[in-house]
Amino acid sequence: MRDALRRAAVAGLLVSLGALLLPAGLTAQGRPAQVTIGIGSEALTLMGATIVDWTTNAQLENIYDTLFTRDPKTEAIIPWLATGYKVIDDRTWEFTLRHNIKFHDGERFTAEAVKFTFEYIIDPKNKTHYLPRFKPVQSVEVVDDYRVRVHTSEPFPVLLSYLSLPGPFMLAPVYVQKVGIDYASAHPVGTGPYKFKEWVRGERLVLTRNPSYWAGPVRIESVVFRVIPEFSARLAALLSGEIDVMKDVPPQAVETVNRSGRATVRSTVSSRINYLALETLHPGPMQNVKVRQAITYAVDVDELIKTVLAGRATRICGYVGRFDTAYDGGLKCTAYDARRAARLLQEAGYDPGKLALTLDTPNGRYPLDKEVSEAIAAQLGRLGITVHVQVNEWRSHLDKIINRNVGDMFFLGWGPDLEPVGTVAQLFVGNLTYSGFGDPRIEEMIHRAEVIVDPAASNAAFRKVQETLQPMAPWVPLWQQHDLYGAATWIVWQPRPDEKLWMWEASPK
Repeated sequence: MRDALRRAAVAGLLVSLGALLLPAGLTAQGRPAQVTIGIGSEALTLMGATIVDWTTNAQLENIYDTLFTRDPKTEAIIPWLATGYKVIDDRTWEFTLRHNIKFHDGERFTAEAVKFTFEYIIDPKNKTHYLPRFKPVQSVEVVDDYRVRVHTSEPFPVLLSYLSLPGPFMLAPVYVQKVGIDYASAHPVGTGPYKFKEWVRGERLVLTRNPSYWAGPVRIESVVFRVIPEFSARLAALLSGEIDVMKDVPPQAVETVNRSGRATVRSTVSSRINYLALETLHPGPMQNVKVRQAITYAVDVDELIKTVLAGRATRICGYVGRFDTAYDGGLKCTAYDARRAARLLQEAGYDPGKLALTLDTPNGRYPLDKEVSEAIAAQLGRLGITVHVQVNEWRSHLDKIINRNVGDMFFLGWGPDLEPVGTVAQLFVGNLTYSGFGDPRIEEMIHRAEVIVDPAASNAAFRKVQETLQPMAPWVPLWQQHDLYGAATWIVWQPRPDEKLWMWEASPK
């Protein structure tokens, strides 16, 4: 079985070099001009502060800026468009802003832009994914051009953390109000290192250098995000020189890339976690806790890491990764135990041989996601369970999860996983569907933990949430990703744990 799993993971992924083409990042004179990044799917929108989706935000963070960001090495929160903050009282934050920043259309960045962005996020009619995160925000007060106050309905100690993550990008109020949200969603204007040039839906997004970027010179002249859904096709494009960067090089292809002469693999331990969600939000077998517990015993996570991912992942036992401030090293992993799984199914009233389940998975969004899902189906098949693996294009996969149209299980990743407010608090609340699980007691525990001002006490409360969750078996926790990027040899660039594809940090050799 292990050999079969290995063959399934490797098949079709290693390709020949093919014709040697001119690298995409070089002009005919050999001058670096353009970086082409191969991605699995297009952005869901080009409107900032709207969608919780890495593929979307990885592109938008080259166009927009946030008030705060993260240090690429330590992941500490650092000022960005903001220069600092102070806590006026437990329900009021004041932020000071940088002077002389302009949006790409010439509009000044001021406190009005911060107010407009917050109000866009918390307006229910805009249906932003960030509304639940910023729900405590009651109002935003412009003190002067470069000071803004955020008033909340309750203590909101995690506000700074939320503002440092990709997503709450600062919007240009005059521009958006002039052209409308629909137009701005396809023709973005930000303050970031690159300006929007062209978006061909389903094919490419083209950005050009912002010569006046406030944070310093932009050394790569243009960036193209090219949509290539299949891993194997992206790998072929990297090896032929059609693209310059790709994320999630298959582990079995690392040696091939490094020997190509065109690209090298650059790796980092990601802050993103992967998990198998057991869908309880609609009627079905997964609403029975013993069925969910059985699945956790029937999935051999260590085997998946060894045979499918070639060892390039770090197993997690709970619901956050090792970078998370609420990581609980005391949680023990569920050991593979097929007999116990079968017994639990029988106690739940299910004959494994008559149990048929559906597993939804993307293809090309996470490292070997389809292959992992197929291997999980094979493991459950050892018990006699029939698992239909439904392979979805990424946008369809996300829509199915959001609209609760997935089957009994789904494969998903979540990150950057740095604090529990961005993981546990986002995944285990009933009106947020990315975990497929909701429980009133857990939601109340999360809410109490969120408003604790002392970080140590808050982290302890979130660890208690995880301990309470584990016997409920909402997921099969899988692993923390090891990200393998392929990058052209002419590019000076190092991947980050938070998965930012920020080409402002890149330069030609």
